[in-house]
Amino acid sequence: METNNNRPLLPLFILRVAVGWLFLHEGLYKLFTPGWTAQYYLAQSEGPLQSFFQWVIESKILIAISNYGVVILLIATGLLLMIGFLERMACVAGMVLLVFFYLSYPPFGEISDVMAEGNYLIVDKNMILFLVLWVIFKLRPGQRWGMDRLRHGG
Repeated sequence: METNNNRPLLPLFILRVAVGWLFLHEGLYKLFTPGWTAQYYLAQSEGPLQSFFQWVIESKILIAISNYGVVILLIATGLLLMIGFLERMACVAGMVLLVFFYLSYPPFGEISDVMAEGNYLIVDKNMILFLVLWVIFKLRPGQRWGMDRLRHGG
C-alpha cells in the first residue's frame, strides 16, 4: 500500500501561498498608491536603525533606491512564494525585509502601552511572518507543491 507523502505538506503549501499573497498585495498597494514613499516610514522609525534610516532619507538617491527596492522585493517575494519557485531565495528576501521592518519599530514599549489590544511586546506580526518564512525555508514545500519541483526533477 502506497502512502501519500504530499498530504502533510498541503497545509504548508496553503500557508506559503497565503504569505506570498500578503507580500504581493503589500507591494502592489505601494506600487499603485500615488505618491507612496518609504520616507515617512523611515523618518518616524524609533528602533536601533533610526540613525541609519535618517541618513537614508537625507539622500534623494538612497530614498529612491529604498522606494523601488521595497516595492520590487515585496512583489518578487510574493510572486515567488505563491508559485513555489526559488522558494528559499524568496524566503530569505522576505526575512531580510521583515528584519528591517521589525527593527524600524521594535515592539519594546512601556508595559502600560502593550497591555492594550493591538499593542505588542517583543512578538509582532513581522516576527510571526519571519518565523513562518523560516519554517517554509527549512521544510521546502515548493519541492513537492510548486515550481521548484521542476527544478529538482520531481
